[in-house]
Amino acid sequence: MDCQQSALTHAQRTRIEELRWLNAHSQTWNIAVTWHVPEPMRAFYNGYNQRWRYIEDWLSNELRHYLNKVDRHIYKAAHKNRSMRLPRIITLEHTDTVGWHAHGLLTNPLHLDEPTTQQILATHWHKHTARFATARFEQRLFWAEPVNGNYLGYITKHTKNLDGTLGFVDLSNTYFPQASHH
Repeated sequence: MDCQQSALTHAQRTRIEELRWLNAHSQTWNIAVTWHVPEPMRAFYNGYNQRWRYIEDWLSNELRHYLNKVDRHIYKAAHKNRSMRLPRIITLEHTDTVGWHAHGLLTNPLHLDEPTTQQILATHWHKHTARFATARFEQRLFWAEPVNGNYLGYITKHTKNLDGTLGFVDLSNTYFPQASHH
């Protein structure tokens, strides 16, 4: 082991391995996405349901329901019959100013172009949060654009904290397709 490798901390080595793993499983990711949750939705779940308070587990669960709707929209019966899902890497992140929110790197399916895929994602997120959305914050609930630069590095910037308090890869919502699916 050379001096440079021995100087790396366990957290740094873990982060390097995580990025290697993500890159090895990635393909040509072409859509960058961020999802936010309306404040009234956060407040509702903080006060209403003690099991699913507004924490990372709750957000992951909400994203699972939302992404299942997106997958059913895009792949119809193949979503269930052949486990077809939109290829994606999803991370959850916490900041003091925003709270828990999600980032994603996605690839549009072969039968849809990028703008159509982005529109489907936006439409379903706005439907998912509509009950709680306010006009003032609605334009900030969903953001998507073509990948520009190292978006993988951006969405994994807080995953280096090993206790997951700032962010982590949401493996329950990340999907790498079989080679025959895409």
